[in-house]
Amino acid sequence: MFLSYTGNGAYCYANSLHMSLLGAGANPKDLPDPGFLECLTGGPFGKLYLRLENGPLVLFSSPLSDPDLGLKRAIALLGWECEEWYGDESQEALSRLREAVQVAPALIGPVDQGYLSYYPDYHHASGYDHFVVALAIEDDHVLLQDPGGYPCAVLPIKNFLEAWRAERIGYGRGPYTLRSHFRQVCHLGRHEIIQQALPFLHEDIRANPSGPVAYGGVEALHLLANDLRGEVPASISTSLVQFVLPLASRRSLDAAAFLREAGKAEAAVLMERQALLVGQAQSMAVQQQWSAVVPVVEQLIHIEQQLVICL
Repeated sequence: MFLSYTGNGAYCYANSLHMSLLGAGANPKDLPDPGFLECLTGGPFGKLYLRLENGPLVLFSSPLSDPDLGLKRAIALLGWECEEWYGDESQEALSRLREAVQVAPALIGPVDQGYLSYYPDYHHASGYDHFVVALAIEDDHVLLQDPGGYPCAVLPIKNFLEAWRAERIGYGRGPYTLRSHFRQVCHLGRHEIIQQALPFLHEDIRANPSGPVAYGGVEALHLLANDLRGEVPASISTSLVQFVLPLASRRSLDAAAFLREAGKAEAAVLMERQALLVGQAQSMAVQQQWSAVVPVVEQLIHIEQQLVICL
């Protein structure tokens, strides 16, 4: 029996977008939930393997999109628009934010978690990307809604600007990326939003870069399986257990619900199977039973091939 998931998860930009749209006056009855928004970004569709200087990384995510591009797409598909700004001057960024939050909450990100000093372990989070919603600038601090589990978070302006500069984040158009002044430009029903999104998802699932840094689709999973057959790189073992697999399982369930609503029943079933397999892989990976994870990845390869056909 299919059951959607409600609970914690690394949906920072979908959750931040949801809060920002509510803050801009979106009707709570009409606004899709964060899982639906995540699907609009393209995040759940596709696979990506990266050969990086500090070790390889695999993501259950489209090679065509990153959170910044995904947000831009989702906002447009929903029939909304906003003012987007980025630049090199921290004081100009702060001034723009100060003006924006006088009107409504503003979406901030990417930011570097290593400067979010309200995190108990922020010293160990340097270089990890995140998204938050700014509510106000008060005296020497910024008031934030952090979807990572920290509502009404208070962050000193100095730390906030360092985080917002996002110097160590490998995507985005520039430092101090700000989305504000959200406004709805057309009213679209869920069916219309889904139909407009499907062509993008068709492209996402088929994206297949072939290196030398980025690899997509089935090849990305083959490379992951090869890594797991030998001495598993620390970058792979750590990221899989702490982030990649839990996020992939939740994304797969939300994608299944989205595809079922879109009338793509076969693809929805495949996404459900993917969620179950990823959940199995998580349990094995925590115990470092990497040889047992390999056949699970091989099953995921088969599912990925079928998804390409179905979508």
